[in-house]
Amino acid sequence: MDSLRDFIAIQIVSFGSYDVSIRDLFIIVPVIFAAFLIFRIYRRFNKKRGFEGRFVKNLMRIFRWILVVIVFLTIMRVLGVRLSNAFDFIKAVINFKLFTMSGTDVSLLTLIILGVVVWIATKLARLARNYFNKTVFPRFNLDEGVRFSLSKLIGYSIILIGIFIALQGMGIKLSALTVFAGVLGVGIGFGMQSITANFVSGFAILFERPIKEGDMVRLKDTVGEIKKINLRATVVRTIYNEHLIVPNSEFMNSVVENMSYGDLKLRISVRVGVAYGTDPFFVRDVLIAAALETEHVMKNPEPNVLFKEFGDSSLNFELFAWIDRPEKRFKTESDLHFNITSQFKKNNITIPFPQHDVYIKQMPVSDPPKEV
Repeated sequence: MDSLRDFIAIQIVSFGSYDVSIRDLFIIVPVIFAAFLIFRIYRRFNKKRGFEGRFVKNLMRIFRWILVVIVFLTIMRVLGVRLSNAFDFIKAVINFKLFTMSGTDVSLLTLIILGVVVWIATKLARLARNYFNKTVFPRFNLDEGVRFSLSKLIGYSIILIGIFIALQGMGIKLSALTVFAGVLGVGIGFGMQSITANFVSGFAILFERPIKEGDMVRLKDTVGEIKKINLRATVVRTIYNEHLIVPNSEFMNSVVENMSYGDLKLRISVRVGVAYGTDPFFVRDVLIAAALETEHVMKNPEPNVLFKEFGDSSLNFELFAWIDRPEKRFKTESDLHFNITSQFKKNNITIPFPQHDVYIKQMPVSDPPKEV
């Protein structure tokens, strides 16, 4: 028992004049866990009962802060901190040295200041991007892809400047980061190749612009619209309204069909076969008429028909038509199929099915039945 008592009395860490032992942790950790569990149960109860609205959300915030205050007072009680010394205890906790970088002690307060500066830099970056997108870029009549790339570059630059200012304010020299960069380089060499490749590909996409937001692309067997290009990955919304997170390296290392690159017009095709004996010139006229009656099919360039081949069971044709936007492709192809079927039925044109004729030159001669 004495050895156990001595073990739980071992001091783990000290915040100024306040010591934290293993025994204290055995009390503090369950209290924090219980507060977290109570809040989860309360939030799940509100969802199950269907309690929603601003009042309920404000009530949950108040309840959460009440739990935080209770946990804080409990920790103070366990550590023997008087209420009058609460500010001294908070000061000792936030000034606790976590580690040392470039001769500068890094504490919790240091990390809080760094986080606040980065948060402010992020907000300033968003304001700057909105200002340039709405005020500056429209004056120069820039392409949408160029606007997007410059906007991203401005935002990331402001965030990096904010981080550098925060590090300098904490007394951390940027030259000390060379050691960190060396360690990071070793990590990249062993386990972060794919992440680094995605970031580099993200920069290449932003500047080279092989794809941009709003483009309709085909990546392997996936067809969708580019919704957002981030540094590591790109969000693609498929034709089934599914959102895929595609690593940027896929766009740089794979063959990507960009249906919107350069010219938004897209040519679509429909293959169809008709029965032998049908006038091919008449079939051509019917197919063109069906295309011209289809919504979204452009009159210029006009549709055209190719007589592809003499098939085993049919005369095979291919109809080509143009649309002005890639996202209209699948609906237009479907409408073309409907119109072609309707026009063929109206003009008594038959779409044959595969068939084979079997000729029997001679029936086998069977032996007469034997008499018993």
